[in-house]
Amino acid sequence: MKKKKETFINFVEISIIIVVIGILGCVTYKQFTLAQAKSRDLQRRSDLNEFSKVIKLYFADYGKLPDNELINKLWGKQFIDNGYMYANSVPKEKIGDKEYCYEAGSDGVSFKMFTEFENKNDFDCKKDGQLCSGIKYCYTDIKYVNKTE
Repeated sequence: MKKKKETFINFVEISIIIVVIGILGCVTYKQFTLAQAKSRDLQRRSDLNEFSKVIKLYFADYGKLPDNELINKLWGKQFIDNGYMYANSVPKEKIGDKEYCYEAGSDGVSFKMFTEFENKNDFDCKKDGQLCSGIKYCYTDIKYVNKTE
């Protein structure tokens, strides 16, 4: 009788351990996926910041900002104009159905670049968003060609 009782206790203890490990695994997995999303959002910011330097080079050469249509067709491709390569590879969004978006300002010296963040709790991800080419984005980066960042 004693042996049967010990076996039952061992089974209960093992079951409890498995449940605890399962709960810890779920919590850890959620934190891991959140960290991955934050990392990809950071890469998006970096991509837009680096590409803003290309826009500034274009402005320095031509004295004007590139057209919205020109830039918005280039995501993921080379940016060559009049034989000069501005970017070997323009950044391209890797996840989701939204591409990055570019919009020249009406003042001629500012431009906006848009992306969608995976982490909707990021303080820069605006819940109401802004439109670019008819698509709403939660993150907008405004740059000026006459300012260095």
